[in-house]
Amino acid sequence: EGTVNVTLITGKSEQSTETQIKWVKSGDKILKGEELQKKIKTFRDSLIIGQRELEDFDNTLGSELYDLMIRPFDDKLNQEKIKTLIFVQDGFLRSIPMTALYDAKTKEYLIQKYAIATTPSIRLTAPASERDRIPDKALILGLTQAAEVDTQKFRALGSADSEIQAVKQIFPKHKDFIDQEFAPDTFGKELGNEIYPVVHIVTHAQFGTIPEDTFIVTGKNKKLTIDKLESTLSNVPGKANAIDLLALTACDTALGDDRATLGLAGVALQTGVKTAMASLWSVRDESTAILVEDFYRNLQKPGTTKAEALQKAQIKMITEQPKFASPSFWSPFILIGNWV
Repeated sequence: EGTVNVTLITGKSEQSTETQIKWVKSGDKILKGEELQKKIKTFRDSLIIGQRELEDFDNTLGSELYDLMIRPFDDKLNQEKIKTLIFVQDGFLRSIPMTALYDAKTKEYLIQKYAIATTPSIRLTAPASERDRIPDKALILGLTQAAEVDTQKFRALGSADSEIQAVKQIFPKHKDFIDQEFAPDTFGKELGNEIYPVVHIVTHAQFGTIPEDTFIVTGKNKKLTIDKLESTLSNVPGKANAIDLLALTACDTALGDDRATLGLAGVALQTGVKTAMASLWSVRDESTAILVEDFYRNLQKPGTTKAEALQKAQIKMITEQPKFASPSFWSPFILIGNWV
């Protein structure tokens, strides 16, 4: 009832093998699907609530899930000197970040052991090869102001400007549309005129039961619906290779319902975007700004894959940012698609 495919990327041969884990059994105990789903939901809820708690995060559930999904392969992973894990998560398993699974024996999160990425299906994974070049140009879109769309109010993002300024500094060749300049038509027109390897969007997002209610909030209290996003990305010149990375640092941008494969990020991949980085739940903009800056700086280093760049940024949050060391702050950010 719950399956996950794990692709193992070795550091030596750059070859990948696929291992499928079907887990309904823990030792001599049979774990029913409903019980497993309940554990997954409780684990996710604890991560979200953890942003409001002052005490240390309780890794008990993360440890249980590690023992179920990763522990049986520990020896194999160590023997093969695995560096990167690529997860294909099914159904309710998509709602949790595998990075937050916790090894109680070594007292490490999974991200401290491996770079990690996600893909909706094996057919969307990319070969484990070096990136062609380091991205040097970015289109930056952001909303820092409060907004109201369809009678729903969205708060101002206090640290969004810091995030935007950091991305600008890292990508000198950039163009930005912020607040009132950020509009659905402007977004589409700019992508039609110029090729941007990196598209970075910082704003709010919402998911609904119909496409019209699934959108990114833009300036002037407007919205960029999931259908409009799909059509815009589909019309990018040279779309198969144009956008190397689409970063959506907004609320709940990675998770849709079972019909919307990994939400807005999934739509991006279907239109030819190589990689999407998105969040599984609403995260503080202050911690997001720190993580995003470190991610992009890591990405500028030759030979560093996107998965490794995010891994290093998340480990730095754990080890150097006591205020945001809890997985509640860094684990919701996931890479989907081409991890290279």
